[in-house]
Amino acid sequence: MKAFIVLLLLAAQASTTGVLVVPSAKARALVTPFLDLRSQAESSTGAQQQSEFEQSEKILARLFRMKTPASDEALVVLMNYYVGEALGPDSVHEVTVRGKRMLPLLLRYRKATVSFPDRSYPPSLSVERDIRERNFETAIKSIKEGKVFGEE
Repeated sequence: MKAFIVLLLLAAQASTTGVLVVPSAKARALVTPFLDLRSQAESSTGAQQQSEFEQSEKILARLFRMKTPASDEALVVLMNYYVGEALGPDSVHEVTVRGKRMLPLLLRYRKATVSFPDRSYPPSLSVERDIRERNFETAIKSIKEGKVFGEE
């Protein structure tokens, strides 16, 4: 019953933001450790919370260094989630550094609702809709113009 309710909620959300998209298994394997830690940090406090934030930042830094199709997709998937105040612009930068190969992914996820079949994340992990839309448009525009967003 719980799974049915979650699917109904996802379908309702998809109707306002676009199609429901499940990332590839390889991209999910890269994204879920980050989102799991961020989700855990929301209910933690003190040193435990700080440790979870630091671990998630290390995962994201490792993802930035990876240059595979799965890491490309994972970065675009993470544009739907709050990755931290300082790391949000870094994520958009990293997507634009990768160039034109990112356009199909950006177009696929731009209006999508991301779904993880075996996980449920709190809505508070999602980036605000206007910020999300602006980040996607910035990345798409920068890549189409042959530019990199942000500083090296």
